[in-house]
Amino acid sequence: MVTVSIQDVRFDFARVKSSLDRGEELLLTYRNKPLAKIIPIDRAPDRSTDPALEFGSQPESLDPMSNEEIDRAIYG
Repeated sequence: MVTVSIQDVRFDFARVKSSLDRGEELLLTYRNKPLAKIIPIDRAPDRSTDPALEFGSQPESLDPMSNEEIDRAIYG
């Protein structure tokens, strides 16, 4: 089991994440005393292809609206 401190998590999270990606269990310490055990979970399916997660990633191309167009859009 790999030991990591709170400071490691704060300032070197890339190393902590890579350890978890390799499937290693971590012992989290605070002031050199054990605090928690961090275990990697089974990888969930890659959700990056879920269209709901991509909402807003490509902003719409909207031309500026005139005051009359804004009034029509709001008030009908």
